[in-house]
Amino acid sequence: MAEFTSPHRLNHAAYVTWDTAATVAFYRDVMGMRLISYATAEEVPSTAEKNHFLHTFFEMTDGGCIAFFEIEGLPPEEVETPVPRWARHIALSVDSEEELMSALRHLKGHHIDVTGPVDHEGIWTSLYFFDPNGIRLEITYQNRKFTDEDSAKAYKDVDAWLAEHGNVKA
Repeated sequence: MAEFTSPHRLNHAAYVTWDTAATVAFYRDVMGMRLISYATAEEVPSTAEKNHFLHTFFEMTDGGCIAFFEIEGLPPEEVETPVPRWARHIALSVDSEEELMSALRHLKGHHIDVTGPVDHEGIWTSLYFFDPNGIRLEITYQNRKFTDEDSAKAYKDVDAWLAEHGNVKA
């Protein structure tokens, strides 16, 4: 029997859409992701709540997916939040800087407003943009592999942040 130690990879991240047609067109035509599966029901299997929904899955080349729920009768989200729009996002990897620059040209060819390329500490180079649902996406190339030194520095710096903000160590 296999013993759990840690998740192996992302299966899917799920978001809400109010326009499945626009979502399909964006993830298929702009992002090049295949609509791989869907589910629909009158009742949520995990909660037994009565909500008629369509759940769509768009596949990346590693098999992971970005998924969306269109929930019948759900009014558009208009709640103001103090969370900045840039904080919640999905980062998607490419395998080279050349592929990242090709993605930039591709997105601009689809008239997508793109920020970047942005250099993050010499580790990642990223492009940022929004999908039709207002979800911020990042396409990123990781310029180098992480090292044990990177991990040690991360623990040290996160512990310093936590101490400064009155929290316990990581």
